[in-house]
Amino acid sequence: MIINFFKVVILLFTNIAFAQEFTTENNPASVSIVPSDGVFFVEDKYYFGVKIDLQKGWKTYWKNPGDAGAPLTINWKDSSYPNKLEVLFPFPEKFLDHGVSTIGYEDQVIFPIRVHKNEIDKIDEEINLNYLVCKDICIPISETKKLKLNFLNEVSSDAFLKNYKTVPKRKQNYFNIDFNTVSNEKIKVNIKNNNEFENIQLFVHSEDTNLKVKKNKSFFEILFDDNINSINTPINISLSNGKVYQEISFDLNKVQNANIQIIYFVILAFLGGLILNLMPCVLPILSLKLYSFLSLVKEDNNKIRHNCSLIVAGIVSSFLFLAITVIFLKTFGRVVGWGFQFQNDFFLIFILIIILIFSLNLLGFFEIILPQKTLYKINNFLDTNSKSGHYFSGVFATLLATPCSAPFLGTAVGFSMGSSNQNIVIIFISIAVGFSFPYLCFVIFPKIVRLFPKPGEWMNNLKYFLGLLMLLSFVWISNLLKIDYLLILFFTSIILFFSYLKNRNKFIMMTSLLFIATNIILFSEFLNIEKKKLVWENYDKNSLENYLNEDRFVLIDVTADWCVTCQFNKITTLNTKKVVDFLSKNKVAVVRADWTNKDKDIFDFIKKYDRYGIPVNIVYGPNNKEGILLPEILPKDIVINKLMEVGVK
Repeated sequence: MIINFFKVVILLFTNIAFAQEFTTENNPASVSIVPSDGVFFVEDKYYFGVKIDLQKGWKTYWKNPGDAGAPLTINWKDSSYPNKLEVLFPFPEKFLDHGVSTIGYEDQVIFPIRVHKNEIDKIDEEINLNYLVCKDICIPISETKKLKLNFLNEVSSDAFLKNYKTVPKRKQNYFNIDFNTVSNEKIKVNIKNNNEFENIQLFVHSEDTNLKVKKNKSFFEILFDDNINSINTPINISLSNGKVYQEISFDLNKVQNANIQIIYFVILAFLGGLILNLMPCVLPILSLKLYSFLSLVKEDNNKIRHNCSLIVAGIVSSFLFLAITVIFLKTFGRVVGWGFQFQNDFFLIFILIIILIFSLNLLGFFEIILPQKTLYKINNFLDTNSKSGHYFSGVFATLLATPCSAPFLGTAVGFSMGSSNQNIVIIFISIAVGFSFPYLCFVIFPKIVRLFPKPGEWMNNLKYFLGLLMLLSFVWISNLLKIDYLLILFFTSIILFFSYLKNRNKFIMMTSLLFIATNIILFSEFLNIEKKKLVWENYDKNSLENYLNEDRFVLIDVTADWCVTCQFNKITTLNTKKVVDFLSKNKVAVVRADWTNKDKDIFDFIKKYDRYGIPVNIVYGPNNKEGILLPEILPKDIVINKLMEVGVK
């Protein structure tokens, strides 16, 4: 620090000693305003440019110049002029001259200057420019330039656009970073794009203090001249891999309160996991557990604890496996989200076979077609009272739970996906604890089982009914694999017919007929639901921007065939007559992003809102072009209410 201080002093002294030798004629920097008469119109905003051409070896500076230097500043000569001039700084370079590290530009740079029109067609005023150029010496320069802005003359310039495109964008979400306070003078910055780390450059800026960056083997460090606790303004980080230019702002208070923040998200994750037990995705598997608990009424407490502990172990180990898988895929730059395994046909085939085996076992189908020895082995594996049966039911419940999204779950998962690997594990384990909490209660208080009815003949009918639930899950998974519905219906009907032949039970016959009728009604309605309702447009990454430029009202629904909560939202809210009539009457653009299969554009879109799972529903309008994010499970009137907030009358 002391050495750098003396370096700066030497530079300033040199500047004082030699600045008088320079005149306007021998100035090493040539400054001009571009365009000379007109404006640049880029991304719906007006700009002009301050172009600085530098002689060889001379440099000018970024907004945080480093150990020495000063950035460009601009103001109106007439201080009463109402328009504020906003300087945008293109992405800089790092230089090392005479042991002094500086950040800035050489040869040529065009600073885009944002100007607000305010219903004025022309601006003809003078502006003051102040900047610093350095080589062996440093020269502060102050100039006055005539500014002629004709808003009716929109021009284009490749040179201007080249510089404009390197200005880091605040809303871009290419880089995911994680901050950790190391000490009162240092913050560790982890870049999630580790596969690109060697090519990433990072610069920092703060209004309160001088900041420096140190690049290590796998992370950056931000070094503070002052104590972190004295910094009151946000820290702005500009980073690039040579193609993407992004700016990230973070609050030091949030970084220092990270422990409190993680506790908050742990609670949300736990509650989300607990509510998952009530979601339809897991009911078939959990129904099996109910059936097994009924047979535990007469068992001792130790056995009850043991069996329930196996279920908990199956759930926790599965969520831990999912967390490790997510970390592995993210490390190699793969897009991942909640329920990502349902985008894989091999997984769907695997889970389809498992569900079919469970349902056939419950329906007594194996007893009809299999030899006794083979039947014994299968029953030993699937027996809900066996060690493997308890453990794997927890595993299968976890795998089937991910297409469902409970309240609080999207927020917690979004935080973990955009955070460190450690936090991913913590959040996923918290979900697992919440999901397995009912079974933990049985472990702690095994006597609760005594409240269940005593086993009897009625359990045979219950077993068959649970088999129907499993078979319904089979139909659902088959539909995700695009298997012909009539073929699915024929196959399930054959299974039910053979089960009836074995039992000759009226309850079985009635429930089988009800099952077939329900399937026909539900799936015919599901297949025709889009034809009966609104005509949804397919999402593309330019469609939203086009609608917002036209001041249109927009509703975006990010969904998937395997997302049960998405289908629930359609039935209870999105496709109701009240909502459909409201959307049609107000000419709301309805856009649907189908994430049934992997789609990077859709994933990038939801990631902007810190969501890594679906459903995701967002409304836009003239009053809020950033969008209002709706909850995962849509209340009846929320779509209408939020659209009115964005301007619908």
